[in-house]
Amino acid sequence: MSSYFGFPTGVGCEVEKNNVDEFRALRSAVKYSIQKDYNTYLRLTEKNLISNPRKFWSYFNNTKHNSPNSLYYNNVCYENDGDIANAFADYFKSVFKPSTNYDIKNEFKSNSVGDFVKIDSVTYDDVVLAIRELNSSLTVGVDNIPSFIIKGCAEFFIYPLLILFNLSLRSNVFPYVWKQTRIIPVFKKGDAQDCKNYRPIAILSPMSKIFESIIHKRLFHQVKNLISPSQHGFIPKHSTATNLFCLTNKIISSFQIGSQLDVIYTDFSKAFDSIDFGILLNKLHGLGFHVNLTDWLHSYLCNRSLYVYFNNAVSREFSGTSGVPQGSNLGPLLFILFINDLTSVFKYSECLLFADDLKLFSSMNSNLDAVLLQSDLDCLFKWCTVNKLHLNIEKCSILSYTRKSQPLNHVYKINDLVLSRSDSVTDLGIIFDTKLDFSQHINSMVSKAYRRLGILKRKTKEFSSEIALKVLYYAHVRSSLEYCSIVWDPIYRNKIEIIERIQNNFLRYLLYKKNGIYLQDVSSSYLRDMFNIPSLCSRRDVSCVLFFYKVINGSIDCTDILSAINFPVPARSLRNQGSFPNVYSRFKYIDRFSLYKFYKTFNKISGELDIYHMSPTVFKSNCFQLLYA
Repeated sequence: MSSYFGFPTGVGCEVEKNNVDEFRALRSAVKYSIQKDYNTYLRLTEKNLISNPRKFWSYFNNTKHNSPNSLYYNNVCYENDGDIANAFADYFKSVFKPSTNYDIKNEFKSNSVGDFVKIDSVTYDDVVLAIRELNSSLTVGVDNIPSFIIKGCAEFFIYPLLILFNLSLRSNVFPYVWKQTRIIPVFKKGDAQDCKNYRPIAILSPMSKIFESIIHKRLFHQVKNLISPSQHGFIPKHSTATNLFCLTNKIISSFQIGSQLDVIYTDFSKAFDSIDFGILLNKLHGLGFHVNLTDWLHSYLCNRSLYVYFNNAVSREFSGTSGVPQGSNLGPLLFILFINDLTSVFKYSECLLFADDLKLFSSMNSNLDAVLLQSDLDCLFKWCTVNKLHLNIEKCSILSYTRKSQPLNHVYKINDLVLSRSDSVTDLGIIFDTKLDFSQHINSMVSKAYRRLGILKRKTKEFSSEIALKVLYYAHVRSSLEYCSIVWDPIYRNKIEIIERIQNNFLRYLLYKKNGIYLQDVSSSYLRDMFNIPSLCSRRDVSCVLFFYKVINGSIDCTDILSAINFPVPARSLRNQGSFPNVYSRFKYIDRFSLYKFYKTFNKISGELDIYHMSPTVFKSNCFQLLYA
C-alpha cells in the first residue's frame, strides 16, 4: 500500500485536510480579532475626538511630516542625527543679536523715576490658581516632569514652589535650571531638507510656566492702563476681530466722505527674537518698574540655555542673547511693553497693532496728506534704528482703499527704498482689496474649506458616530468659515450660497453615514433640521449681534468700537425704545459693514431682547432661538 509521509494514503490526506481546516479556523479567528480590536480602536478614537478634536491631526498621520534623513544648511549636507541637531541649533542661534551690556543697578540708581510697578511676594492662593490653570500635557522640558503630574500632585508642590518663588523674588534671581529650554524643530513648508524651512518650538519647564503665570497676572494688572489702545495683540478682551473692525470702520468712514485711505502694512523681521535686553529694561524703568523687579527680569532674560532635540539626538547648547523667551507667559507682555512707545512717534497718522503686526494709515485728500504720511513713515524707520528692530522692507506694502476712478497713487519709501503697491493684502488671515469687496477672501476661504472637508471625509469613512463627525466638522471646517465673519460677511446671494454649499456637502455626507445612501435631491433645510445644524448665514447673524452685545457690555473692551456705535436716544412717543437707527445708503458696501448690519439685524428682534440688562447666557440663548434658521 502506497504511503504519504509515512502514513497510508488515506490517512495522509485526512491529516492534510485537518491541518488546512485548522489553519483556516486560526486565520479566521485572527482576522476576527484584528477587526474587533480595530473597531474598538475606532470607537475609542471617535470618543477621544469628541472631547479633543485637535487630536484629529494625530489620527490623520498622513499629514504628519517624517523627520528628514538629511539636512542642508549653508550649502552643507548633514546626515547624522547629531549633526542635523547641531545644524538646527546653529540656524536658530543665528536669529539672535547681541544685546546692550551695562550695569543695570548703576543705570537705575542714577535715573530712578519711581517705583509704581513692583512685586514683593507671591501668595499661597497665587500658586494654587496658577497650578489649576496649567495646561495638562505629556510634553516635558529639561526637568522631564510633565505638567499633569504637577496638577495631579498639587498639594505636594504648593508649599515648596511658594518658598522657591518668594526666594527668587527676594534675591532678584530667576533659577537657571528653569531657563533651560528644549527646542523641537517643526517643518513649515517647502523643501523638507532645507534647514530654513523649519521653525523652533520651545518647551519650557512647567515650574517656570507656573511662576511666569503668577508674575504675568501681577504685572498686567499694574501696566494695563499704560498700554496703547492701538495694541490688540495678547491683550484680554481684544482680538484680531477688534483690530480688523477698527480698520474696516476707518475705510468705510473714508468711503462715505469720498476720500481715500492709504494703509501701509509693515513687516518686522524676527521681532520677538530681536529685542535688545538693555533697551527693554530701560523702557521698563521709564514705565516705573521697581529696581528689584528690573533686576529680576534681567536675570530672567539673560543667560538662557537652549538646545535642539531631534530624533533622540541632542545638540550642543547655545544662549539666547536677545529676544523674549518663546513659549513663555511673560514674553508677549514684555514685547508689548517694548513696542508700546512706537505709537507716540506718529504725528499725522493713525496706527493699529497686533503684537508686531503694524498698520499705519491716513486719509488722503491731497498730496500734502501723502507727504505727512511719508513723514510718519520716516519716524517709524528712525524708531526701528534706535530700538534695533529690523524692518523687512521687501515685505512692506501700500494699499489705497478708494472707490474713486482716479486714486492718488503716491510713492512711499522706507530708507529710500520704494514700497510695493498692491491691489490686495492678507491682513491677520483676511484678504482685503482696494474696494473692500472681500470676494477674493471668500473664494480662498471656500477653497481651503473644501480641502479640509475632503480630508475629513476620507479619514472618517470608517467612523459611525454622528456626534464625532459633527464635532470634527465644527472644529476643522466650520470654524475656518466663520473666522472674523463680522469683517467680510457677504450680502450678495451668490456669495452666501457658495459658502452654504460646503455645509450642505457635509450634511449629505452625514445622511450617507446614517442611511448608507448618498442622496443629492434632499433639500438643505430638511437636512439642517434633521441634524440640528443651523445655516452658516444665520450663525453669522448671531455672531454679529453677540459681538456688539459684548462691546456694549464690556466683554470686549475697545473704545474705538464703542464710540462708533450710534446709540438710540428715543422719545417717549416711540413704541420700541430698544432699536438702533438704521443707516440707508445707495452704496452696497454700507449694507455689508458689520455695524450697520448689526443695527438692521438687532432691530428685527429688539422687541424680544434687552441688550443692556440681559445676562450673557440668556441673551445668547435668545439670539439662537430668534435668528437660527
